[in-house]
Amino acid sequence: RLDELRSLSRRLSDPRGLDAAEREDLLSRARPIVMVSPAMHSNETAGPQFAMDLAWRLATSDESPWREAREELVVVILGCTNPDGLDRIVDWYREHVGTPFEATGLTELYQHYAGHDNNRDWFMLSLDETRLVSEQLYEVWRPQVYWDVHQQGSRSERLFVPPFRDPLDPNLDPGIMTAIDALGSRALLDLTAAGFTGVSTGVTYDMWWNGGNRNVPVRHNIIGLLTEAASVDIATPLFLPLDTLRPPSGLESYAPSHRFPAPWPGGWWRLADIIDYERAFAASLLGSLAREPRHWLEVSLGAAERSLAAADTDVPTAWVIPADNRDGAAVRRLADVLLRTGVELHVATTAVRADGRTWPAGSIVIERAQPYGGHVQDLFEVQRYPEGDPPYDVAGWSLPLLMGVHRVEVVGAVEAGLRRVTDAAAATAGFGASASGGEADSRDGDGWRDVFARLKAGTAVDVAAFVAGEAPDGAAAVSSSSIGGGAGEMTSGASGAGSLERLPRIGIYSPWTTSMDEGWLRWVFDQWGLPFVTVRNETLRAGALDQWLDVLVLPDIGSRTLDGGRREGTVPSPFAGGLDPEGAVAVDAFVRGGGKLVTLGNSSDWAIELFELPLRDVSRDRDFSCPGSVLRAMPEDSRFTGNLPSSLAVFFSRSAAWALDGGADNAGDCNVLLRYAPSRVLLSGWIQAPDVIEGQAAWVHAAVGKGDVHLFAFRPHYRSWSQGTFQLLFRALLL
Repeated sequence: RLDELRSLSRRLSDPRGLDAAEREDLLSRARPIVMVSPAMHSNETAGPQFAMDLAWRLATSDESPWREAREELVVVILGCTNPDGLDRIVDWYREHVGTPFEATGLTELYQHYAGHDNNRDWFMLSLDETRLVSEQLYEVWRPQVYWDVHQQGSRSERLFVPPFRDPLDPNLDPGIMTAIDALGSRALLDLTAAGFTGVSTGVTYDMWWNGGNRNVPVRHNIIGLLTEAASVDIATPLFLPLDTLRPPSGLESYAPSHRFPAPWPGGWWRLADIIDYERAFAASLLGSLAREPRHWLEVSLGAAERSLAAADTDVPTAWVIPADNRDGAAVRRLADVLLRTGVELHVATTAVRADGRTWPAGSIVIERAQPYGGHVQDLFEVQRYPEGDPPYDVAGWSLPLLMGVHRVEVVGAVEAGLRRVTDAAAATAGFGASASGGEADSRDGDGWRDVFARLKAGTAVDVAAFVAGEAPDGAAAVSSSSIGGGAGEMTSGASGAGSLERLPRIGIYSPWTTSMDEGWLRWVFDQWGLPFVTVRNETLRAGALDQWLDVLVLPDIGSRTLDGGRREGTVPSPFAGGLDPEGAVAVDAFVRGGGKLVTLGNSSDWAIELFELPLRDVSRDRDFSCPGSVLRAMPEDSRFTGNLPSSLAVFFSRSAAWALDGGADNAGDCNVLLRYAPSRVLLSGWIQAPDVIEGQAAWVHAAVGKGDVHLFAFRPHYRSWSQGTFQLLFRALLL
């Protein structure tokens, strides 16, 4: 009766208007739905093998707990969350098994755009896989329990199980969190009793940030579990002596403790061992759920009821996205990801009045009084990471800030006529270019798409006027025969600035080591319709770059990787080596001869050294730290920064901040285009010693010979989240 059970689960997830009799009827007829998602990371190869083993036991076994699980539960198994990547990993491994390169890593990202970062996309839904799984979660099944099956490094614990370590996000429901703790603690008991050693709990993994595969479901009143098993070398066994093992993160020594009661003694570790541990966790989990099915339904239902009740006592009571937001593309994308995660949106059919303010008709209103209102709050509020140990990764992620979308928190009642919408286009019909008769605007991501499309079609565009906030139609169309000349050919436009006749020939550097940042950069280019070619080490070492490139973009890649690449002997020889020296010399000649280089994040260090630019990274001060937060930056007056807001939200993830030698605003031919704010630089997250970077350069333009270098201290396209700063990259490419 799957259709009936899905319907019951949906009603349990949304208990609005539920009376006592219907509540009891639901709890008596429903069954807990458990979703299991192995191998999102395709090099974590045990998960799909375990998934098939689990499916077989559930379907055929009359032993406990498999029989009881079959009778009392619905278990939904995603055989592999990233199957294309698994195919790539397996093909590569089989090609090299039995050779010195048996366990060497791929030369391409196993997820086309994100690689390992596919587990950073669960609130942004930029990838096909995350969209499809989210549809199963929030539309098709609405499970009560979600188990995310992962692997980690090889030399610490054999298996991590919940509870998680502190800190705890205050938006998370305490009933859901204690349910996670209970199921994980019971698993620790069951595994230890069965003789499994090396199981840890309460270490390494916290429940602070939003965006992971087990994090977002927890914000949807789902009991979200994570296990992390020690890995092998793809499928090759490892022998690990005891003296090479490390304590789980947060523990002082590799010795028994409350969080690590029975350390593993070392020895051989095989793919089959991982499957054994995961099967044992599955037996514990499904046994716990099958023994008390009604209890676990009540846990999830209670969280949904508390979420609804919070709207009567807590603030905000609603959020408004005013229709006068100029970036319609960003609002549309934000509306889309909310809808795809089960959030209800309304469009105001009249002016919106709340808290003594008024916003125009067409604005989006998101009410807190809905089952997933807590998820919206966690995405929309400003995060403040608690005092104590510093974060290891993302501490702040406020999506409206990162996307450049103005959102208003409402404390009182909302007065407006409201119409519910179920697709992002309907939600944003009154925003951006749509609201202004379709006129392209550099403040709107759709305006940039329009410029790229015109240039691809052979229509000249006055890009300088467009960036300055004027209509981009200052130049007439040019014939196709005039396209294909020198880099960035400009003609006089109506505004007197200059018209670009065609798109520059853009190359994105891709190392054979693989780069997730390069993948996200390709995602942005593909989504905005901006053509590019992938550039490898050997292509740059061949020189004469100006014959086929106008712009070279270096993603966030460290100098050691850029110069050295993968060491000879660790990978087949065609993939060994980096740019040093021929490639570096070729890039130098390309820029000095009139080409453009754009560097993002760590690759800027390489360019600073190559061109001897007078920039010093002050973020290396030992007192400073900011591993992942939203900071405020302010543009300087420049032809590159016209029509930008007075301040921008940028994502700082162990990024840089530059002082110009001598302290001048312009040192030599270096011009600062964007600075970190001189005060109150932290918008969301955590930062230590912010004064170290306040007022320092975040985006610099340098004239080198006849060419140009644009250096970004941060990543303006960070993990596809920071849509509000995509246009900084576009400006550097076209102007």
